[in-house]
This record gives sequence, C-alpha cells and structure tokens, in this order.
Amino acid sequence: MLREDVPAVDRDSLEALVRTHEAEVHTYIHYLGAPPNVAEDLAQETFLVAFRKAVPPDVLDGCKQAAWLRGIARNLFLQYCDRKRTSRVKADSESVERAEAVWQGQFLRDDDGLDYMEALGKCLERLSEDHRRALDLRYTQNKSRTEMASLLNMTEDGIKSLLRRIRASLADCIRKRLQIEVADGTRGR
Repeated sequence: MLREDVPAVDRDSLEALVRTHEAEVHTYIHYLGAPPNVAEDLAQETFLVAFRKAVPPDVLDGCKQAAWLRGIARNLFLQYCDRKRTSRVKADSESVERAEAVWQGQFLRDDDGLDYMEALGKCLERLSEDHRRALDLRYTQNKSRTEMASLLNMTEDGIKSLLRRIRASLADCIRKRLQIEVADGTRGR
C-alpha cells in the first residue's frame, strides 16, 4: 500500500536506481544462497517492489538506497525460501541477518562500498581483453551461455567454466587488494 504523503519511485528515478544498484542487489541475493537464475529474477523483482513502494524520506542518499534495496531483496529471498521448502537453499531470518552483517563488514567497510567497487575496477583492468569481452557479453549485454558460446566459438560448458574461473579470479584479486589497502592504511579506517 502506498502512503500518500511520500511519493513512489518515478520511472527516471527507478532507471537511475537500477543502474546504480543492480549489480550489488544481484550479487547480494546470490550471496544469500540463491542460484544465479533465481538471484536474477529476485533482483528484478526487488526493483519492481521498489518502484511500487513509497520511498522513505531517509533513502535519498546512495548508502541508504542500497540498504533499503537489500532489505527488499532479503525479504523476497526469504519468501522464495518459504515457497521452496523442498529447495536445497535453506534460510531463515536469523541466518540471513548474519549474512547481512558479513556483507556490511566485508563489502561496505567504509559505509559506502566504494572501496570494494574501486578494487573491482582495478581488478577488471587487469583482465585480458578476451575475459573482459566475456564479462561484457554476459553482464552488460545479458547474453545467454548459448549466445556467448556461438559468439566466442566455445561450448556452453566452456563458457560456464570460463565465467566461473573469471569470477573466482576477480574475487581473489578483490580480497587481496582490500587486504593490501587495509594493511597499508589507505582503506578501512
């Protein structure tokens, strides 16, 4: 139900919200335990819910927007788990709250997540042109593995393995960069 004293998100604001927070929301839902296809669906649903909801007045800055969207995503994930009682993914509100605390501690150390995003940017720069192209096809152009396999002259299983290796490499690079930055005092103060 919309509150009349607070406006809902308009289309332009929603587009900006999606551009700014889509990757984080998707990653967060996957981090909570959703399989990739479910994480993608729930991320889209998160923005639909945000579009229909009245925006709390304190959600005008980016950090609070991200937290608000994670809250919506968390609730949608818990609803998904309730609907899929037979699913391999088991979650309760307590475990999801612990996951949120870890997320904030690991990814939002300076309350904005920018250190994580800066590390990701630097790690992306270190990737080969072929790996950057694969990521672009998948995450920017939203190509399926089948489409990617055709474009990159690989098998679908090869694409799956390639993306898994790239993501693992990026995760390792980000962890190392964040540890180095904390150790030398440039971040995490």
